[in-house]
Amino acid sequence: MKKFLKLSFGLSPIAVVIFAYLLAGFYKFQIPYIDKGSLGEFNVALYSAILMLLVNLLQYFLIPSTIIELEFSSQKGVYNSLEIISCPFISDIATVYFYIKLTGNPKKLRDKKLKLFLPPDVTAQSIPDFSDYYSLDNDGNSLEIDMSKFFNNNRSTFLEKEGKEIAFNVIKSKEDINGLISSELNKERRVSFTANKLRLTR
Repeated sequence: MKKFLKLSFGLSPIAVVIFAYLLAGFYKFQIPYIDKGSLGEFNVALYSAILMLLVNLLQYFLIPSTIIELEFSSQKGVYNSLEIISCPFISDIATVYFYIKLTGNPKKLRDKKLKLFLPPDVTAQSIPDFSDYYSLDNDGNSLEIDMSKFFNNNRSTFLEKEGKEIAFNVIKSKEDINGLISSELNKERRVSFTANKLRLTR
């Protein structure tokens, strides 16, 4: 849907010109002090401006300007477009890697909290190198990630797919594990959140 919208808005200037000519042929505004010979061109330009304004308003409301992307992996630095990533345990421990990419106005991203919920019979354990980026609940069943940790909070310029890879360990308390890590974001209008899934397996 997002790709369709972007393609549609990308082609909108062509559609605007066509519809502007059609509308100018259907009805012409009679503007005083404009020469009759130039009235047709003026109406095309006027309709084009009105239509572009409508397109820009639609684009503003339909396409989010703030985007948070979450990608899971079972290997450091290795990411792909799979919808579900499999992460096996080595003995009783598995390491989950994920990359967060941020696009948009830093002001809209500072208060965003991303939560990861683990399946039953496993608990999360922080890794010292990355522990500043997230906090664990008391039972180790979920993580909360603060988006403001990923960029300078004094920054005012637009972020363009900027982020960082972080990781945590998962310890199982049962021999056979087969469950998904789910994610949830406190978001608002015009904030888009996309994420793949990670399946913990025996």
